[in-house]
Amino acid sequence: MTSENTPMRNRALARFRAATSYWLATTRPDGRPHTAPIWGVWMDDAFWFGTSGQKASNLARMPYAVIHLDSGEDTVILEGEVTTIDAPSSFIDRVAIAYQSKYVNGQTGAPYQLRREIGTSGNIYRCDPERGHAWLQGAFEETLTSWNFPPVPGLKRSLASRPLGSQGLSTASHPDS
Repeated sequence: MTSENTPMRNRALARFRAATSYWLATTRPDGRPHTAPIWGVWMDDAFWFGTSGQKASNLARMPYAVIHLDSGEDTVILEGEVTTIDAPSSFIDRVAIAYQSKYVNGQTGAPYQLRREIGTSGNIYRCDPERGHAWLQGAFEETLTSWNFPPVPGLKRSLASRPLGSQGLSTASHPDS
């Protein structure tokens, strides 16, 4: 495994920032995984996205996610704690501007309006990555890298390493129980 300051890590983060589609993995109340594609932006060393529905319900119960790009040949995976951002916030305005620069409305071609698109039922989230992983298919052993992100003051780091009961899950629903 390579160190944190490798060209592969820098390449992975550059790809993550430039991507337009991401996969978000959250955990349902009964412990089953839930994945869905989302849009988002990398800003202030965090991943920002808006969503609603099952993803929002899962994040309200367990604010931890895995976010990855769609490629299995050029893999980038980030894990981290997710915070719901309450409006009004100057950060939300900055996120909305970043969305407008990156995405367009598929029907009109106009810049994407994050606040309007998520409506009143959706939220804006910030994922502060805790751990990252990257590799290239066909050169797995040479390119595999995993790294830790610096801690963010005030976050509850390492939710995934806590006992299941402290994560809001029933240990009875876990296959290792």
